[in-house]
Amino acid sequence: MTEESKHQPQAYLDTFTMITVLLHEEISREASFHLTCGREKISLKRISEQWIDGTLIFYMTAEKALDIGKEYLIYGPGFSSVPLKLGSVVRTAEFEKRFSCSGELGSLYTKDKTVFKVWSPVSTEMNVLLWKGGKGMPLTLPMKRNDKGVWSAEALGDCHGDAYLFSGRVNHKTVLAVDPYARSVTANGEKGLVVCLDHTHPAGWEDHNRPAPISKTDSVIYELQVRDFSSHPESGMKNKRKFLAFCESGTKTPGNIETGLDYLKNLGVTHVQLLPVADFGSVDERNPGESYNWGYDPENYNSPEGSYSTDPDDPAARIRELKQAVLALHESGIRVILDVVFNHVYIRENSSFEKLVPGYYFRFDQGGRPSNGTGVGNDTASERSMMRKYIIDSLSYWQKEYKVDGFRFDLMGIHDKETMKRAAKKLLQEDTSIFLLGEGWEMNTLLEPSEKASIRAAKELPQYSFFNDSFRDAVKGSVFFPDKYGFISGNFRQLASVLNGSCGGGGLFVDASQSINFVECHDNHTLYDWLSILHPHEEESKRLKRQQIALVLTVFSQGVPFIHAGQEFYRTKHGFENSYCSPDEINWLDWKRRDRFYQDLKTFIELLSIRKAQPCFRFMAPEEIGACTALIEDGSTGVVLYRVTNRKPKNKEEWQEALLLINARDTEAEVKVPIEGAPWLKAAGTLPVKEVSEQSILMEPLSYAILYKPSGV
Repeated sequence: MTEESKHQPQAYLDTFTMITVLLHEEISREASFHLTCGREKISLKRISEQWIDGTLIFYMTAEKALDIGKEYLIYGPGFSSVPLKLGSVVRTAEFEKRFSCSGELGSLYTKDKTVFKVWSPVSTEMNVLLWKGGKGMPLTLPMKRNDKGVWSAEALGDCHGDAYLFSGRVNHKTVLAVDPYARSVTANGEKGLVVCLDHTHPAGWEDHNRPAPISKTDSVIYELQVRDFSSHPESGMKNKRKFLAFCESGTKTPGNIETGLDYLKNLGVTHVQLLPVADFGSVDERNPGESYNWGYDPENYNSPEGSYSTDPDDPAARIRELKQAVLALHESGIRVILDVVFNHVYIRENSSFEKLVPGYYFRFDQGGRPSNGTGVGNDTASERSMMRKYIIDSLSYWQKEYKVDGFRFDLMGIHDKETMKRAAKKLLQEDTSIFLLGEGWEMNTLLEPSEKASIRAAKELPQYSFFNDSFRDAVKGSVFFPDKYGFISGNFRQLASVLNGSCGGGGLFVDASQSINFVECHDNHTLYDWLSILHPHEEESKRLKRQQIALVLTVFSQGVPFIHAGQEFYRTKHGFENSYCSPDEINWLDWKRRDRFYQDLKTFIELLSIRKAQPCFRFMAPEEIGACTALIEDGSTGVVLYRVTNRKPKNKEEWQEALLLINARDTEAEVKVPIEGAPWLKAAGTLPVKEVSEQSILMEPLSYAILYKPSGV
């Protein structure tokens, strides 16, 4: 039940026969109620009543099951008639059974005609309002309803570029809704647009070669926001804040150092993970410079965001330009992961979901109050069949139409396991190498804990990787409690689980591919800013060494390294913890820092190249990790000696063994290195020697080294 006027009677349908009436004054216990539908009169039987907070609530049953899709009025003492509105009936098993359906929905385009289909079993009338060419007065196309509540109509001729809305009668009033399946929308998502997708393909799109498939543990993910990538004045990119910035080559800083696509190409990452690119609210697409948002305010899930296009009113531009960006990344050898936000909508009351089937697509408690596990006022109900269908349909569309290589699920713990399993099955049928990952936080949503797709269920969801907050907290420290330091700040601890991908035995995961190893992402402080807060009186050079150790642990622990864009050159947001709506000056990639920390950046690229070349840092199976790794010094004293073995080198470039050494202390550390046979050679790090043949070596404060023994193959 929704909260409306506190003075007028309200009536809600909660099952096909059960009705709840809210009154605000005492009435006779002998008073009777009845319904009408046109000329038909339906008797109601009172079951019980109660007073709650000054409201008299009656529970009653109708003499027969009511017909969803018809309008009823309720009559009772003291009022002439009250509209019977939809209550929790839409969340009943019977509603699911009657109206769940398969098949395509949305605007189904061909050159000769377009068929419009929308699911709204609760509507009593539905029309398509069609603006030819997106202009003038709309045509009204009446729609016909089938027994599953799908309304359909067709428009003859070529409708490419036509704008449209669905106009329905729901809860006794007319609603205007953008098609939830709209593939493009007008500026600010005001109307859906019919699109011939063939018109949106850039040159070379249909037959372009995507980067060769790789395993998850061979991957390095680089998280990036479209706008942040190019908005800095010294980025060297012309298409600032746009998809097309990813298509520019030869861009440089004023210091003549590469930026943009060339930078990404030479960095050594395998996947770029883009913050949400689907249409979102809170940024005026015609004046995007006036405001900023990361993109976690979803409105139209199947349309790209217009503020990232050169013309938000062009139905094809936003689609074509995003495809151009994907194409440019693919041709640079980089796969593309999209961040998707199905767990909530921007404003529930204004969403097409809520307009077309009020109360169905979201979770509510028994009192009719929306669940708020997301913290933004609404939680979608992925466990309901048509929300589940929508999520899977949308993912499949993005996968096929935009040829993307993976999806990152925002607040995946809001979703149910069954939906995530079905989504994975569908996506993997199309591409066995697709990368699926998500935030498996335990969310306080109205879903049984055993049903949630949280990190606790990781072993039931082996197709998904999870952000490993245990890794983050062990290395960096708690993001919620500044006094709970991590390893790099002096809170030394045993790092076996961190280094071995949190898998095997009593670990979180089936194998190391499920562990997304990270210390920084778009949320919370950047690591540079966090260390500045924790160590305000420490020299910057010392804090940078702490950050380097965190980066080394991220790159060389078993699992999947995840890098926040700019982390490699100590990205700062000037102390802002939650910059989701902060201006460009806070969020942009500061390419001047890329110049300033050029030597450290070169080291980062070198570390990634070592990881890529050496399989011993990319094990997946817990059995292999157990057999081929040894933690000689486990970190509990501030020193790490992590030995990894490649039992079957394939060529002479592959090492026989490697040794990761870390001294996270503020003082020098004497480290005993295992010496058997040939000496260890230095591949990277701050040791002042090229090889180690002595058992005892002295490591500088806050330092690391990577040693190896050649295979001799």
